[in-house]
Amino acid sequence: MSELCTPSRREAKRHETALRLQQCGLRLTLDRGFDGWTIDDLAAAADVSRRTVFNYFDGKADVVLGSGIEVDQDKIDAFVAGGPTGRLFDDLIVLAHDAIRDRTDEQLITSLREAVVSDSRLLALVHERLEEAATGLAECVRQREGDAFPARQSRLLLKLLLTFFDHALDRIADDPSQTFTEHFDATVADARGALA
Repeated sequence: MSELCTPSRREAKRHETALRLQQCGLRLTLDRGFDGWTIDDLAAAADVSRRTVFNYFDGKADVVLGSGIEVDQDKIDAFVAGGPTGRLFDDLIVLAHDAIRDRTDEQLITSLREAVVSDSRLLALVHERLEEAATGLAECVRQREGDAFPARQSRLLLKLLLTFFDHALDRIADDPSQTFTEHFDATVADARGALA
C-alpha cells in the first residue's frame, strides 16, 4: 500500500518545492527587479541548492513566469478537427481553460501580475511568450479553418483572448475572493453581453 502512495507524495512534494521556488523568485523580483537577483540568490532564499533550482526550472524566466502555456495535445487535436463545440470562438475559450487549469494559486497570480507591471524586462518576456503562444494558436486556427481564413481575423480572435486574460488579471487584483478562472469566465461573459 505504501508503494501506491509514494508517487503521489513525491508529486505533491515536487509541486510544493516548485511553488516555493516560484514564490521566492517573485518576491526577489518585487524587491530587486528581475535583473537584480541570481539563481544563487534564489537558492539561498528558498533554502535549496542551485542544482535543485535547475531540476525544476530552466532559468530565471521559467521560475518567475512558470514553464509556459501548456495545452493537452488531445484538446489541440480536437480543436483542429473542429471541436469540441464546432464554434471557433467558443473552442478557443475551451483551449484557454485548459491552459489555465493548473494555474489556480491566486496569491501567485496576483504577485506575478504585480511583478510584471513593475518590471519592464519581465513585461517584455511575458509579451515574447504570449507572442509565441499566439503564433502556435494561429497555426492551429489555420489548420482548422483552412488557408483561406483571413489572417487578420485570426489575429483579432487571439488578441481578444489575450485581452480577456489581461482583464481577468485586473479583476483578480480588485477582487481576490474569486479564482482566476472565475474572473476569466466573467470577463468572457461581459464581452459576450457587450457584443450581443
